[in-house]
Amino acid sequence: MIFKGIARIALLGSCVKFTQLCKFYTKFKNIFEDSYHKEPYGNYEGKVAMKSVQKHMDKMECYACHSSWVPQCYGCHVKVDLSNGKTNIDWVASGNVPERYKNGLTADAPLGKPGIKSPGKAMESRSYLRWEDPVLGYNGENRVTPLMPGCQVTYTVIGPDGKVLINNRIEYSYDEAKERGQKEPPLAIDMAPVQPHTAQRKARTCESCHTNPKTVGLGIGGGLFGKYDEDIVEDLIDAKTFKPIPKKYQVQIPGIPQLKFDWSQIVTRDGKQLATVGTHWPLSRPFNKKEIDTILKTGTCMGCHQNMSKEQLWKKVSTDGQLDVKQHLEMMNQIIEYLGKNGVKPSKLK
Repeated sequence: MIFKGIARIALLGSCVKFTQLCKFYTKFKNIFEDSYHKEPYGNYEGKVAMKSVQKHMDKMECYACHSSWVPQCYGCHVKVDLSNGKTNIDWVASGNVPERYKNGLTADAPLGKPGIKSPGKAMESRSYLRWEDPVLGYNGENRVTPLMPGCQVTYTVIGPDGKVLINNRIEYSYDEAKERGQKEPPLAIDMAPVQPHTAQRKARTCESCHTNPKTVGLGIGGGLFGKYDEDIVEDLIDAKTFKPIPKKYQVQIPGIPQLKFDWSQIVTRDGKQLATVGTHWPLSRPFNKKEIDTILKTGTCMGCHQNMSKEQLWKKVSTDGQLDVKQHLEMMNQIIEYLGKNGVKPSKLK
């Protein structure tokens, strides 16, 4: 398995020297043979993630876990205002005038010449930024990789007379729906596979993937902030109807009717794709329902701690005081070892 990992690196980068690969092999090997990693509970995570769980090595890019952060710019709001004769530089037209081919300059380069103009003034803003806990999905090689927001465009167009022609519109991706065999088309707001070049020695924790809804594509906090289809008004609100009390009020954030989920969500718990994922790569996609069910282990604490309400039972198995992370892991490990020594399989217990 380790040799395959080295061979893959050699194929991806032929300029890597053999001696460097040997050093890599030694460090990789040390994870399994000594205390090369000095973090709490030692090198257990590395052993489990890179040795015991074969699918991690077979289906995941190394940087899926070792990328420490990914730039995430959610929601690209584009407004084109055609009113009052507003214009903007047309960068495409300016870059393709005949003069470019004579002296290499574009139409906007000479002093005093702002370039070729086109009707309408374009403006752009965003909903929010994040850096931590990148979403994971499949890239064009059908391997698990970090994802980042690509073009998540919602657009507004104001006509020459100042009237709104289109307000907060998002297009649908019918091609993606056909590709996935899905009746309902996902929105054309892309999450793209990426190699973010933010790799570090310490990888993401097991919990950052297996207990985090965002990581598997269900959105930050499991889509907790997904109310973009409603206007947001910060004023006196009726506690029963949730409507503004004043007759005159101002909408602070206009709703986006089609966006009934958070920008960071790309799939539902049932595996329905909500947004495009790397549309230019046929194999790129979010996790499906089966994969989400396999990956996500949110709430597994309750497997044991649901019994805290059974006072007599809990007194028999609990330890006085508090346990730190290392002690807690060791206690669970002792339970497994005890069951193993006594030939007890939990699945067979009644």
